[in-house]
Amino acid sequence: MARKNMEDNTKRHRTCATMDEHRRLAALSPEYRRRRREIELETRQFIARFAAEGLRTGIVRIPVVVHVVYNTAAQNVSDAQIQSQIDVLNADYRRTNTDATSVPAAFAGVAADTRIEFALAVRDPHCGTTTGITRTHTTTTGFTISTRNNVKAAATGGADPWPSDRYLNMWVANFTDTLLGFATFPGAPAALDGFVVATHAFGTTGTATAPFNLGRTATHEIGHWLNLIHIWGDDENLPDICSLSDECADTPNQGIMNFGTPAFPHVTCSNGPNGDMFMNYMDYVDDAAMFMFTQDQATRMNATLSVARAGILSSDGLVPVSGGTTPDLWMQDNADDTGDEPDASPHAMCITDDIWVRNSPDGLTTQDHQNPRGEELNYVYVRVRNRGCPTAGSQSGNLKLYWAKASSSLSWPAPWDGSVTTPALMGGVIGSQPVTVAGGAQEILSFDWTPPDPSDYSTFGADKAHFCLLARIETTPAAPYGMTAPEIPGNLYANVKNNNNIVWKNITIVDTDGDGARYADFIVGNFTRGRREIRLVFETPGKRRGASLFEWGHILVEFRGDALARFGKGEVKGKGFERLSDGRLMITRPGAELLDLPLTPLKFGTVHVQFVPDGHRATGAQVFALDVTELDEKGERIGGQRLLLKTTAGMKRPDWDKQLCTFDGVTWTPRYKGGCGCDHH
Repeated sequence: MARKNMEDNTKRHRTCATMDEHRRLAALSPEYRRRRREIELETRQFIARFAAEGLRTGIVRIPVVVHVVYNTAAQNVSDAQIQSQIDVLNADYRRTNTDATSVPAAFAGVAADTRIEFALAVRDPHCGTTTGITRTHTTTTGFTISTRNNVKAAATGGADPWPSDRYLNMWVANFTDTLLGFATFPGAPAALDGFVVATHAFGTTGTATAPFNLGRTATHEIGHWLNLIHIWGDDENLPDICSLSDECADTPNQGIMNFGTPAFPHVTCSNGPNGDMFMNYMDYVDDAAMFMFTQDQATRMNATLSVARAGILSSDGLVPVSGGTTPDLWMQDNADDTGDEPDASPHAMCITDDIWVRNSPDGLTTQDHQNPRGEELNYVYVRVRNRGCPTAGSQSGNLKLYWAKASSSLSWPAPWDGSVTTPALMGGVIGSQPVTVAGGAQEILSFDWTPPDPSDYSTFGADKAHFCLLARIETTPAAPYGMTAPEIPGNLYANVKNNNNIVWKNITIVDTDGDGARYADFIVGNFTRGRREIRLVFETPGKRRGASLFEWGHILVEFRGDALARFGKGEVKGKGFERLSDGRLMITRPGAELLDLPLTPLKFGTVHVQFVPDGHRATGAQVFALDVTELDEKGERIGGQRLLLKTTAGMKRPDWDKQLCTFDGVTWTPRYKGGCGCDHH
């Protein structure tokens, strides 16, 4: 009956040639089959090892080049239409799409922010400035499913790709049949690797035509480019349409693809009462009816970025060419930092992803941050980049790495230099290494580090293994050590902002206690010998950076230690908070401020932050961020602390799809004894 419904569907519906392209390549190329088997094995091994950590703490931003191939002026889509497509991708992959709340309650708990973003490239393969858009006039009036790859080469009426290990290639062209788009799985030949879309199914303006005018064709196809499979498992032509899987356990096994705008629930393959997850981006429904990825899908895509598409992580496609004629060692403060001095990004200066800690020596395999473990050997990884073009040559320097107790009050050079030893050692040098990086390249250096015993800090309530890290590249042996702006004693924030060879990581992943509550601690104190007065501001990243923590629950603040004890008992000035009867403060909104907090010299206390879910709605798999910024008497930023809350870390996830499969490089086939793919058990 299900197959008959598919055949009877005369309404214009989604078409995707990704599996056709996969099978074509598999039939023609033994090397492609071998590579696909290898990628699937590597993906499963990565998932088995790292899935329990939950979502990635950092953000991966993928450089995109859009090749517009047109025959008529109407087919030459505008820059605005291209940007509308990039905007849709960022909303859908970060789960900030306006229809995210339409996910049925039964599936809301697994809906995920994938932690992946997209941006038009600003540097081309030859180190030239680009808009990330190429435009090619063709004599081909229209492409078809049988000539679909002609659009990928100038010799056949299309446009040549850019290197697929550094860019996501998108081709936009006129298709005269029913094909909306298709992509290649990882492992495809470089000359074919990327995503193709019809002009009428691209973006949200201009030539975009209903029911495919919301940009979701790209969302779907790029899922394939990141190694996702159709949610029904592509078994529509098999005798048993319930036999295959999309390799993700948190998407229910379903029959064939769904079209149009189905009504919930739609039960197939005995998957009641909730039925098919047809609103998933990897089904075939209309654009308006799809609005979610799951956590297992996010895990599979991020595994792919760490194995088969790892070159994207080191791409310089989003680094402007300015200054490209000379070598320039640098590290990135945040995802928007392009290496300019000063860093014009509005984001905090203490959230670099170019430093990450691992509890095991696996930081080259998974470039994501873990909280360090006190009194145990940890491994710190630092990425050093060169903004120059390849022709600019290499540059050398000395990379120095420091630690400090997690605090919003950090200064320079104390406590990083080890000079603050009361009431405990508050910082020190981890090590230094020489580094040389070629133009346009990057190097990752590893440092062994055993942090202090957390109990050393119990006297002022900071008995947790929460630490900050600072990396500096010195290219000359004497002051100013190659810094563009001379460092300001006492103002670490300004030093990081003004110099692209200093980065700072002050990120704590929120812990979970035995009752399921979430909490984190950071120090507020005075590392100088003069009296200071500060204020603390509690902020969340903008909507483009993900959902607000205040949509998830409440934030409670408690002051601990002698230096801050008075604030837990007396009046606290400010806005955006309420005093509770037990003395704690409840932060009620972003932008809350605690004003006029006096700090005596070399005295420290701890701010204990507790996160309490309100239970009003399922938030799914997300990483919420809370930035606590410290300002001085003049209102200038002097420090900060980012707290990251992973909503599903350590939690058991659904196992709705037990039809996980083996893969021979061509076809996924049923296997009923054990898990694979996105399985997390």
